[in-house]
Amino acid sequence: VVSQEREQQELKDTLLSLQPMVKEHPEESFLDFVSHYLGAAEALRILKATGYDALQLPIVTAAMAYDIIKKHPETQNCTENAGNEWRYATDGYGQLLVQLQRQAQADGVEFRLEHRLLSVEKSGADHLLAFSHHGEVQMQRARHVILAVPPTAMAGLNLDFPSAWSPFQYDSLPLFKGFLTFEKSWFECMGLTDKMLMSSNPLRKIYFKSDKYLLFYTDSQSALYWRDSVEQGEEIYLERVRRHLEEALPLNGKPLPPIQSHFYKHWPHGVEFYLEPEAKHPAALVHPSGIIA
Repeated sequence: VVSQEREQQELKDTLLSLQPMVKEHPEESFLDFVSHYLGAAEALRILKATGYDALQLPIVTAAMAYDIIKKHPETQNCTENAGNEWRYATDGYGQLLVQLQRQAQADGVEFRLEHRLLSVEKSGADHLLAFSHHGEVQMQRARHVILAVPPTAMAGLNLDFPSAWSPFQYDSLPLFKGFLTFEKSWFECMGLTDKMLMSSNPLRKIYFKSDKYLLFYTDSQSALYWRDSVEQGEEIYLERVRRHLEEALPLNGKPLPPIQSHFYKHWPHGVEFYLEPEAKHPAALVHPSGIIA
C-alpha cells in the first residue's frame, strides 16, 4: 500500500490508539466515534485514508468499522492482523472455476446456468420453484431446497426474508471497478508495480497489476459517482478518470499516457452484510417450511 498523503503508520497509530474505546460507544457511527476524539475534520481525513467510503456511513458503527478494517488486505496492516499474508492469482481464477465445475460434474452434479429464481411455493411434501431462463419461466419440483443466494436476492423472493428466517438485519453497498490498459508499462519507473495507491479523490484505491493493467476499486458514494459518470457517456467517464489519475499520481506535471482500452463494472449490491457484527450468527438459516439458506 502506497499512501498519497500522510503515511500509513499515522493511520495505524490512530486506529490502534482509539480501539480500546470502541466498547464505550456501542451505538455511535464510526465517523461520530472518531470525531469524538479527533474532531470532525480530522475524523473525515482518517476515514478517507482507509480507502473505504462505507466507513463514513451512519449505519456503520465503530465495532463494524474495525471488523471491516481488520479483514481487508488494504487495511489489515493497521490492526492486530498485520502479520496475515494475502496472495492473488496473477492470471485470474477462471481455470480454477472450470476445474472445480468438471470435478463436480464427474460426481454427478448438474449445472443449469443463467437461471434466476423467482419464487418458491410449498406443494405437498415438495417445493415448487419458478425460474426465469432467457425470458421464459421454468418450473422445478424439489423435495429439499438449499439456497445460497445473497440477502438482496432473498428479499426479492416470496419467503418473508429476513423476518421469517432470522432476528438479524441485512444491508448492502454498491461497488464500482474500472480497468485500464496502456501501450507501455509507464508506472514501473514510479515504483508502483504490484502496489496499491490510496487516493483521497473518487478513485480511492488504485491497483497496479504487474505490467499488465491498472484498476481502481470503489464503494458507496464513490461507486455512485462513477456509475453517474458512465451514465453521462464514455467521453465524460474517461475524462474524469484521467483527471483524477493525474491528481493522484506522481506524474510531475506530465499528462497521463493514452488509455489503450478499458472496461468497468458496477454492482448495485456489491457488498452485502449484516448490521450486528458482534452477534453470533448461525452458519445457516432455516425457514418454517424447511428451506435451508
